[in-house]
Amino acid sequence: MTSSRRDHVYRTEAVVTGRLDLGETDRILTLFTPANGKYRVIAKGIRRPQSRKAPHLELFSRSHVMLAKGRDLDVVTAAESIEPHWQLRTDLDAFGQASYLVELLNQFSEDRQENGRAYDLLCRSLTFLAEGIDPYAVSRFYELALMTAVGFRPQLYQCVNCERDITAEPNALSPRLGGMLCPVCRSGDLAAPVLSVNAQKYIRLLDRSGLSGALRLTLDEATAADVERALTAYVRHFAERESRSLAVIRSIREWQPDYGAPVDRPGAD
Repeated sequence: MTSSRRDHVYRTEAVVTGRLDLGETDRILTLFTPANGKYRVIAKGIRRPQSRKAPHLELFSRSHVMLAKGRDLDVVTAAESIEPHWQLRTDLDAFGQASYLVELLNQFSEDRQENGRAYDLLCRSLTFLAEGIDPYAVSRFYELALMTAVGFRPQLYQCVNCERDITAEPNALSPRLGGMLCPVCRSGDLAAPVLSVNAQKYIRLLDRSGLSGALRLTLDEATAADVERALTAYVRHFAERESRSLAVIRSIREWQPDYGAPVDRPGAD
C-alpha cells in the first residue's frame, strides 16, 4: 500500500541559515525551523532568473516553506516570505553580524534537534538588525541568550570556584570553568579575560533585562572591546572552533577604521 501524497508534503516556517550552489540551477539550503531545528533541503531551479521561489529563500529570510519528502534531502516546492530582511543585504555591518548569528546557531545545533527558544531568538535578533538597531548590542545579546538556550549559560553572580557573590571589582570570565572568577580564585584560569566593573555591569544587564536594557547604556570603546572579547571567547570555547564570520568582521574593521563606530540608532522594545 502506497502512502498518500499528503504524507509526503508538509509546510513549515523557517529561516534560511546557509546555502550552497548545486549544479547550474539548484541550491542546497540550510533551514532552521521551530519544530525540527536545523536541516538541509534542496531548492531545484532556484538560481534560474525566473524562479518564483528565489526571492523568498534568500539568506536570513524568514518564510513559510512547502516541502516534499525526498530520499536524501527534502525538496522545496513553494515558499512565501514572512520577513525577507532585505535590509541585511544592503548594510555591511548588519550583514556581517547576521552572518555571525546564523553561523553560531548552525554550530550549536544538531540536525533535526528541536529548539524553539533558539529559533525565536534568531528571528528576534535578525529583525532587530534589519530595523537598524545597534549591531554590536544585538550580537552581544544574542551570544549570551544563545548560550542560555543551548545549556551553557555562564555563572555571572557568584564565583564559580568559591561560590561567593561577585563584588564590584575587576573579575575574570572563565569559559573553561563556566562563569566568573573572583580575584582570589583567578589563578584557577589565568587565560580567562579580566573584565572591568562597567563591562560586568553591561553583561549582567544583558542577562537580566535583555537587549532593551543594554541599549540604554553607552559604552566607551575600551569597555565595548572588553565585553566583546569576553563573550566571543566564551562562545568560541563551547563551539570549539573560530568563527569565520567574526574573522571577516574584524578584517573589515581593520581595513575600514570607521566600520562599527558608535552611531545613534533606534532602541528595541
